[in-house]
Amino acid sequence: MSVVILRWNPEISSYSMNRFKNAMEEARNTQNYMLNWSVWEHEKVHCGDRFFMLRVGKGKTGVVMSGRIVSDPYHDEDWSGKGRMTYYVNIQPDFLVDTERGVHLSIRDLEKAFPRYVWKEGHSGMVLNDSLGTKLEWLWVNFLYNAFTVSAKKNFASNLCETNTESVPKTYHYSMVVPLQLDLVKKKGAACEICGYDYEKVFDLTFLNYGGVQNIYYFFPSKRPVKNVRQNFHCICANCRNIYNDLRNDTNGGDLLPFESLAKLKRK
Repeated sequence: MSVVILRWNPEISSYSMNRFKNAMEEARNTQNYMLNWSVWEHEKVHCGDRFFMLRVGKGKTGVVMSGRIVSDPYHDEDWSGKGRMTYYVNIQPDFLVDTERGVHLSIRDLEKAFPRYVWKEGHSGMVLNDSLGTKLEWLWVNFLYNAFTVSAKKNFASNLCETNTESVPKTYHYSMVVPLQLDLVKKKGAACEICGYDYEKVFDLTFLNYGGVQNIYYFFPSKRPVKNVRQNFHCICANCRNIYNDLRNDTNGGDLLPFESLAKLKRK
């Protein structure tokens, strides 16, 4: 699985600012907004890859979408109407952020975090190397959690669940972001933090590279913003997760609970 950078300049693109604002409303209302976008390195892009869309050009630039590529590249007429052909992919965002209306992860933030990569110019549909893609994923989830879990701001929309202060925790709890899963396994191992069941002793964890596999690490909310959201991801096996689900259904109306709520049930 790769991380692909898509670029959008609303001053020259057929995808206008009004279309983007309408997309945010559609995402909030339907949780099923999809679109297509051109990709330059089409031979490296595949269905299931992650994407980040950057607003570039003038104005308040930065990350406006993240999500998943849901088709292989296909050939079609170029969006510019000049009669040439280009490659496109269909994409499904998980989050949309309007950079004009509030807090956002800016191009300047990206340049500060990763100064060796050229963020503000270049073709749309460029594939990041694995290391940079993983680091961008961590920067993004850290930004999302600290920006949008205290209050559901007007410049934020979730496309996979209802847009509110629970959108980010729920998305990262239920949806597998493969680069994060692989990085967590590499750094922390794959043993359940409750019962000790170790996935690595039973399975070849390269299967995490394929879509449709359940999470090994799950995101758990905390009571206050944190500097590093890595501490919110915990490895739990399917049996312990069933106990966690019963606990939150019985005590919290089905909403997510902090990891400590499960850990304190463990026999000492």
